[in-house]
Amino acid sequence: MIAPLTESQATQIIERIRFRLKAYFDKYGLRYAVFGKSEGLDSSVIAGLLSGIPGVRPVGVILPIESDPLVQEIAREVLDHFGIPAVETDLTEQFRSIRARFTAVDGIERQVQQIVLQQGDTALAERLAREDRVALGNIKARLRMITLYHLAKRLGGVVLSTDNYSEYWMGFWTLCGDVGDIAPIQQIFKGAELYTIARVLGVPDSSLNAPPSDGLGVTPNSRDEEQLGMPYAQLDEVIALLLQRDYLAQADADRAASVAEISRVLGFDPVRVQSVADRIVGTEFKRRWPLMFTRAEIGLPPVGE
Repeated sequence: MIAPLTESQATQIIERIRFRLKAYFDKYGLRYAVFGKSEGLDSSVIAGLLSGIPGVRPVGVILPIESDPLVQEIAREVLDHFGIPAVETDLTEQFRSIRARFTAVDGIERQVQQIVLQQGDTALAERLAREDRVALGNIKARLRMITLYHLAKRLGGVVLSTDNYSEYWMGFWTLCGDVGDIAPIQQIFKGAELYTIARVLGVPDSSLNAPPSDGLGVTPNSRDEEQLGMPYAQLDEVIALLLQRDYLAQADADRAASVAEISRVLGFDPVRVQSVADRIVGTEFKRRWPLMFTRAEIGLPPVGE
């Protein structure tokens, strides 16, 4: 089980994160901290953290793509609340252009489909013929990251990630789309810990109460809970118990026993607990990204010997 954070603990965590960010920026002569801002809690916490660091100049970037206008309104409200300058541009046109280019008769998806058919993989070819909203969502995330890194380069700054610990273990992020230069809250559980930190920071209620959504789901209005299988507060309890049992290192028989025991302890549906466990296993490659082959592994001598 995860012990709930007290306000005193949350205050100490905030102070430590700010101290580490300040030290990092000072060490490398950085000033500008660029981050993507939605209506969500994660980016609102990043805004709150950055607003209290002398010498660090945050810039919140609002990047709607086929988005609900309310998302932009809440994002602006949060940035204004913390006194952070906002820049904004709609990338819907660019997204639709890329989408059309990929799916055109001579687009890369059609070309790959032909290659797959030549390999005899008809099931994959049929899947490639259908639109994939998750893959399209990844394009949105990567378009936003292109924009954030462009601005960071122009400002001589860095990009801050807004991912949390719950998403980290569920692989609930886009490679090359969410991973920035600094990840201040990626070790903080969202349901069990981040909301307390947000309240201590003074995040506006509009963001605190917004249903968690990455905006990239299988339907335009899908929520994180629908994609992850349960609310963050429950999800965090499952993840914590799986980690305590070192689930990834267990044999199959032990894994089955762990899922059954966790389901019993928490009173959750075993199918839902198994789904969380399967997703942790299935996304392990993302947590090891990028995989680097060492010199020793590929037969090269150590440097300097």
